[in-house]
Amino acid sequence: MPKAILNGQLIDESEAKISIADKGYFFDFAVYSSLKVVQGKIFFPEYHVERLFESARLIGLEHKFKQDEVGQWLGQLAAADNLKDALLRIVLVGDPDNKGGEKLFIFSVGGLTFYPDKFYKQGVKVITYQGERRVPQSKTKDLLMSFMAYREAKRQDALDAILVDRHGNILEGTRTNFFAIKNKTIFTPPADKILGGIARKIILEVATNYFEIKEADITLKGIKDFDEIFISSTSMNVMPVRQIDNIIFETNFEKTRLVGKLFKEFYDREVFGKK
Repeated sequence: MPKAILNGQLIDESEAKISIADKGYFFDFAVYSSLKVVQGKIFFPEYHVERLFESARLIGLEHKFKQDEVGQWLGQLAAADNLKDALLRIVLVGDPDNKGGEKLFIFSVGGLTFYPDKFYKQGVKVITYQGERRVPQSKTKDLLMSFMAYREAKRQDALDAILVDRHGNILEGTRTNFFAIKNKTIFTPPADKILGGIARKIILEVATNYFEIKEADITLKGIKDFDEIFISSTSMNVMPVRQIDNIIFETNFEKTRLVGKLFKEFYDREVFGKK
């Protein structure tokens, strides 16, 4: 039977339960993170745990857990279930009454999503969806808007929905970060308006020797002025975008491919020790 971690204890997954009367669960007073396991290696666990704790801090979710112990529990679960290629999820549910009833779950949510090579060669379609997350820098369990936006993307045969705020500024995807390239500059929405993904963090690190990086508002009205568009996430890495709504980008994605190459080199070096 698959295993899970509950507050540091390795248990059968079927025992990892929460009461339907739990206030933290009812009020969505919870944060989470999803981590990729590839060939038995966990993808940057320290980044994910650090962001989980920062997400909790931003919504005032107090807890007793330590970053290093959560990192150890991730490794413990991956070893116990002999995970090779999988997705792990950490969910931290707070106690609104601050009586020490917070709960931290770690569990596997199945295998990885592998995207067809043609997506990376030809680019993908995304749509836009008007909406803003309430606490954008925190990865909370308040996911209704993201679910509705992603459902609409699937209805239109698109890979993701890109959120646009009330002023017409592009923010982020329901599960991706957004980038636009013009000449030798990569533009991405300001960090205080979005959830900074782990893949985004890596991209901004590895691309600085090849591109100027600018965090700035990107308007939907002005999106046609950019040379290339791409999105990123833990599961898809760097994904070129061919179409946004009815706007088609005629490009060979040369610059996006360079970003993807730099990302993969960093990934191979830091996760697998390749030189």
